[in-house]
Amino acid sequence: MANSPCLTLQVTKKSNDAGVDGFARHSSGLIIVQCKRNAINNTVGRPIIQQFKGVIEENEAWRGYVVTTSSFTNEAIESAAKNDKIMLIGLSELLDWHLQGIHFD
Repeated sequence: MANSPCLTLQVTKKSNDAGVDGFARHSSGLIIVQCKRNAINNTVGRPIIQQFKGVIEENEAWRGYVVTTSSFTNEAIESAAKNDKIMLIGLSELLDWHLQGIHFD
């Protein structure tokens, strides 16, 4: 996590993770990450985003990232846009992270 003021990181177990794949402590608060390793044509839909909203709320997170190797449905994008804490990271943004590093602004 280049150029990131994250203080601590934690990865969750592979199953029964309650919609969370990792946590990070940022100077602004808790970051929660949910990763979806999908084929390019297997988009992430609204139900995943709705569930993740609950996870963010229950954990009082500063920000939540849903990261996928595919993309998001229009309904998922619309649902995420209703909450300023959720960031959607599709394949192109994921590649940018890989090449340029992650910045949590």
